[in-house]
This record gives sequence, structure tokens and C-alpha cells, in this order.
Amino acid sequence: MRKLAILFMLACAACTTRAGDPPAASGGPAKPAPVAAGSDTLGQIRSLIGAAECSSDSQCQVLPVGARACGGPASYLAWSSAKTDAAQLQTLAERHKAEQQANNLATGRISTCIAIAPPAVACRAGTCQLTDALATK
Repeated sequence: MRKLAILFMLACAACTTRAGDPPAASGGPAKPAPVAAGSDTLGQIRSLIGAAECSSDSQCQVLPVGARACGGPASYLAWSSAKTDAAQLQTLAERHKAEQQANNLATGRISTCIAIAPPAVACRAGTCQLTDALATK
């Protein structure tokens, strides 16, 4: 059991190792600056989604949001194709992901390397809602 725990810790450490990063004195590319505290891309995403109103399950979609340090989205949001501009939403989601990736890199953030599967989504009481307990709002 002890060996298994050590192997797990080493595997997680390997996910966060940045051996390819050049030393700061080498003149290599600079690390991106952390995202400014005033950046509210996630707020813009939430505002665009609004109440995620729907009349059927087929209108409900799942949006991966942000970026975990070890890869994959930080969370998921439900949205309605009936009430939301998909192209604008995708643009904001990509911007938010890039901001979080840059912030993760600049701050040396680490995370668990456990994959989080996209949750299911359904139209309930006229709004799109995530139906899986693993998702966060």
C-alpha cells in the first residue's frame, strides 16, 4: 500500500513538472503574467448564459470552463442554445481558458491529475441544469 501511495504521488508530480521551461537567465521566452484580478471573463460567460431557459433537453448544452493545472477544464456550466449565442460563448470560454492557463503557469499552480468527465445536462423546470454531482457551478 505504501508503494502504491508513493507511485501515485510521483505520477502527480510528473504531471506538474515543467522540465522544458528555460531558466530565466537564458533569455528564453518570459512566462506570461498572471491574469489581472479585474478580469471578469467568467462573469461575462455567466451573464451571456443568463437563466439558460429551455423548452427541451435538446436545447441544453455543457460548456467546459477554465483550465486545471494538470489539464482539462476547471468546471462545467449548463447553457441553452435557444437563448445564447454559441459563437460568442465559445470565444469567451476560450479566453477564460487561456487566462487560467497563463495564470496557472505564471504562479506554478498544481492540481490533481484526476480527469473530470463532462456532466449530463437536462431541461428541468424551464432551465438547463447539470445533472451530474461531479460538476460545479
